[in-house]
Parts: sequence; C-alpha cells; structure tokens
Amino acid sequence: MLALNVHAGYACRRSGACCTAGWPIPVEADVAARLHADGALPHAPLDARAPLDARASQDTRGPAPAGAAGVIAPGPDGACPFFEREPDRLCAIQRRLGHDSLPSACRHFPRIALCEADATRVTLSHFCPTAASMLFRDDIGPIEIVAGASGIAGRDDLEGFDARATIPPLLRPGVAMDAASCRLWERLLLDACNAEHHAAEDALACIARGADGIRAWDARASALAEHSARIAAGEPGMETGDALASRCSRRTPGRRQAPRWVMPPAQQARLFQAAVASVPAGLPRPALPLDLDGASRRWVQPAWPDVRRPVNRFLAAHAFGAWSAYLGEGLRTQAAALAVALAVLRVEAARCAGAAGRALDAALLHAAIRQSDLLLRHLSSADALAASLAAVERAAPGDLAGAMGLEMAA
Repeated sequence: MLALNVHAGYACRRSGACCTAGWPIPVEADVAARLHADGALPHAPLDARAPLDARASQDTRGPAPAGAAGVIAPGPDGACPFFEREPDRLCAIQRRLGHDSLPSACRHFPRIALCEADATRVTLSHFCPTAASMLFRDDIGPIEIVAGASGIAGRDDLEGFDARATIPPLLRPGVAMDAASCRLWERLLLDACNAEHHAAEDALACIARGADGIRAWDARASALAEHSARIAAGEPGMETGDALASRCSRRTPGRRQAPRWVMPPAQQARLFQAAVASVPAGLPRPALPLDLDGASRRWVQPAWPDVRRPVNRFLAAHAFGAWSAYLGEGLRTQAAALAVALAVLRVEAARCAGAAGRALDAALLHAAIRQSDLLLRHLSSADALAASLAAVERAAPGDLAGAMGLEMAA
C-alpha cells in the first residue's frame, strides 16, 4: 500500500468537516443491522430514499446507491445526526460500536484509492482540513512514494477504482502502456512537482512536454520502456522530470522568480467550468467569482511564488494514483486533468483572497485547497471529466501546453 510521504502519518483530528458537510451517507447492510440492533441509537433512522443534497428541495430524491441498505440523511444544518459536537466532536456510532461499525464512506474518508496489480495507491482528499494542512508541513523533503505509511497502511478494506484486472493505462488512443513505463511516467510526474523553485505552471509545462515525448514512441525504434526511460533520464532533446524542469526554467534553485509559464484567468475560468460541467445533476455547482481577473491579478499572482511548495504538493497529490490514468485515452488526458486541478485551485484562491481583501497567504490557500477538492474529489464525476478532456489527445504535436491553458510569460 503506497502513499506520498506528505500524507504519511495522517490521523483524524476531529475537525468535523466531513460530519457537517451535508452529505447523505450510504449504509451497507451489515452496518445497518448493527445500528438497528443498538437501541441506544434510534434517533437517526435509515432512509432508503434520502435527499441527494441537503440544500436541495425535498422532492430531489433518488434510490440508495447499489449495495446500500439505506442512507443516513443529514440534518437541516448539514450535520450527520450521529455527530456529537459536545463534548469531544466524536461520532456516536464510532464511540459506541467502534470504528469497524462505521459506514464504509466514513471509514475511508479522506482516503482515495487506486487498486492496481502491483500495489494500492492511496492519496487524500484535502477537503479534510487535516489532510490540507499536511501540504504545508516542513518536516519532509522532496515528494516521495512510501510504503507502509502510518495512517495509510494496514487498511485491507479500502475501496476505490479497481484496476487489478484491466489493461494498463493508455499511452495514446488505441495503444496501451506497460507496467515499467507506467512507473516511469509516475516518477516523471512527481519529479516535475518536486522542482520547488518552479511554479506549478512550470511543472505542468514540463509534464506536457514529457507526456508528448513518451507518447511519441515508435515501436519500430525501441521498446516502450526503453524509450520512456531515456526521456525520464534526460537525454538531449528527450529530457523531462527534474532535468526538464531545470532546463525549461533556466533559473537558480531557491530564488524567488516569476514563472516562465502562466495560466491566465480566462484559461483558469475555462478549465474550472470543465470541472463544474462534470458535476452530476442534483449536486451543487459552484459559480465563478464575480471578479476573477481582478482578484487573481491583485491578490493571488503577486503571492503565487511564495506558496509554490504546498501548491506543487497539491498537484502531486492529484497526479499520484489518479483515476484519469484508466478513465482517459492517454497521457495527455492525465496531464490535462492536472491542469484542471490547478485551474480550480487558482479560481478558489482568487475567491478566498478576494473575499478577504488581502493577498493570498497560507490560511487563505488552505481554505482554497479545501474548496478545490470539494469540487474535484466529491462533486465532479471523474468519468465525465475525463471524457470531456478527450480532445487533447487529438491536438497537434506541441499544442498540449496551450490546450492545458498555459501560455509563455511575457
């Protein structure tokens, strides 16, 4: 079971964010049986046709998800009826019946799993305030993949995207990768995000170039793994990862410099709307801030170089164990999905900073990260978003960065 070192040591800090988010909670049959058998918990009956959204009208209803015996509906304030605000912000089910008696959605949150043949890769939803705060930690170095991470390992009940019995991710439409190339691509993604003296836009540009370099493989010239390894190793004209990041930026590590690549507010808005359009009917769809351009230029852009570390870690967390690898049509789709994630974060950063009327700082970025993953991890349909990005696979060579909303800085 693999995770990023930035997420190692995760543990619930009882913020109550997930318990008060207004989410109806599907309940499996065995959990439902325990709840009904415990007579001390009669105050939250299971409703097999609970509202899909606590903020929607009461006639917005749907059947319980497949495999669920019912749904615990949130109260008028959005809180789960089992959430005990006093004295210690615990769940009544967990307190009385133990962690294993929780619905699976509660047991797993904020973990998001991709189950592959070689390992289960686990990332976190940063809608959880504790998970979001881990992106700011200063007790670790470069982003690394670790096995047996506390807070992640030892869980044999994780559910997620099960890719153990399917073909590997696609390189480009109609061409599958092999296991070795998948791991080299994974390393490429993290290397690009690890270049902490680069803005996330620079990392995305490096990822775009790396994606096109690998997908240009010709079976008549070499094996795919050999081709991918040469690109990852930084051979002249084929470099990527740290090598490509340094060559793209041409700057001195550690210096505060403007990015070479930018994502203008108009492109941020376009990609944000792509994420919003993937939200299924019946769920809330966030709107763009009224003054995205002004807030971005006044409050976000000047402070952007100062928050590159948590932003790049946010990007790495969306690159690692990404479902888009299997839902999309190639490496370009994965790269474009990362561009959407960054665009959503830029928009939410502008929203938070604009509302506060001050420059983006750690506290405002923390709030923006949480709101970003609310959309990306909990409202957006991964299937629908990947399908909407399919056009990037057919863009002309060299046009991927532009399709990802990136422009060379003036």
